[in-house]
Amino acid sequence: MNTDLIFSALKLLLALPLVILLAVISLRLTNRYLNGRQNAPNGIRVLERIPIHNGMFLCIVKIFNEYMVLGVGENSISHIKTLEPEEVKEYLSGKEQSHYPDIWKSTIARWVQRDNLHE
Repeated sequence: MNTDLIFSALKLLLALPLVILLAVISLRLTNRYLNGRQNAPNGIRVLERIPIHNGMFLCIVKIFNEYMVLGVGENSISHIKTLEPEEVKEYLSGKEQSHYPDIWKSTIARWVQRDNLHE
């Protein structure tokens, strides 16, 4: 009985590092593949992603020549606004000069004010 226990423990000690090694290799290959796909010039890029709440984000996305603000949740994606190129340039230039949460607040406040004026 003691030899069976020792034999099982040795098998576990040999199998566990092998499983961990395979997991590390697969994660590295997956990350390499995903990073390569995200950086490929395929017309869609996420320029900015700001967390709002658990599992909820605001994203600025460039799809070919259009810029959009999207609300991304765990189960949905909502189009909030299509941005003009001037707005994006203004935002990106301001982002380099200041702290981005302050810029986001002021930019979103301007968008809301503009939309309220049009209604």
